[in-house]
Amino acid sequence: MDKKNIVLNTLVFNQQHDNGESQLNMLKRVVNFGIQQAEVRREFFDDPAKEANDIKNFVSEHQLKLFYSVPETIFTDNGDLNPELSTYFAEAKSMGVSSLKMNIGGFDKFSGDLHSALREYAESDIEFNVENDQSIANGSTKNILKFLNAAEKSNLDIKFVFDLGNWRFVNENELDAAKSLSPYTRYIHVKNDVLGGTKPQVVSLDTGVIDWHSALEILPKNLPVALEYPASDDEINHGIDLLINN
Repeated sequence: MDKKNIVLNTLVFNQQHDNGESQLNMLKRVVNFGIQQAEVRREFFDDPAKEANDIKNFVSEHQLKLFYSVPETIFTDNGDLNPELSTYFAEAKSMGVSSLKMNIGGFDKFSGDLHSALREYAESDIEFNVENDQSIANGSTKNILKFLNAAEKSNLDIKFVFDLGNWRFVNENELDAAKSLSPYTRYIHVKNDVLGGTKPQVVSLDTGVIDWHSALEILPKNLPVALEYPASDDEINHGIDLLINN
């Protein structure tokens, strides 16, 4: 894998976050690793609006491609469009974000016109994706394909972030999921899982039960691939090396 395709999700700096470090400072760390793509997490901000301008200036100065992880749903539990969607996209624009991802939510109860509801966001300058989380509603292949197929039929440019480490949480196999969702995938999160407790536990890329090499073989090539698990500097460098040498 070319190093230019590697993304560092700020979850790798979870310890620094717990110590009160800002995501702007984490972006400085990303650059120091020689990586040119980063993903910031909305839940890591105290106030996205207050931090946005400094992040945008840094992103511009260092020519970073910036992804935005929003741990919210497009649809509310009763099937309405999330009223905060415009806020999330405004935050993304103010930070210089290129790509935003969310979870699907209560699409099964949505009864409106999908194209009209989401056209503004799907046709914006910011790429719009959904991701599989660790719940059946948002993380099962069946539910994800239902939404992505509907978006495609509605001529909406909304695609998929394939999170390698979340399939075991919904009792699915990541290789089967990769085969089903490969046509829609345009961004990949990598991590690994260990089993044996009440639920899987996320671990570093080369520790656990997931055959990540095979998963990446199935998924489209030359996509951005993010390391997304808490890690030390040595573990981050090791993860980068693993991806480069994959």
